[in-house]
Amino acid sequence: MQDDFNTPDAITAMFDWVSEVNSLLQQNDVNRADLEAAHQLFKEMNGVLRIAVEAEAELLDDEIEALIAERTEARKAKNWARADEIRDLLDAQGIILEDTPQGMRWRRK
Repeated sequence: MQDDFNTPDAITAMFDWVSEVNSLLQQNDVNRADLEAAHQLFKEMNGVLRIAVEAEAELLDDEIEALIAERTEARKAKNWARADEIRDLLDAQGIILEDTPQGMRWRRK
């Protein structure tokens, strides 16, 4: 703790290791088991250092439109639980639903 766990050296070591793995990948001489082991080790190191953050997959416009259509059908069928589930899913993805006189509109937050 006196040296703050020497975090800068840990980050440097992690980047050096990633560079080494990348150079091995360029040689196309790595088997699947080695790749999985390297990936697991990276996840473990990243779990401590939190250098790489995985981005959430963003819904495509077509997927959003399909979910809205499904929600509309669920509302017509009075399946409120499914309609609410879809609304909550869209909200979690940053999609705002707006009821207008012209119908349902959506936009990203």
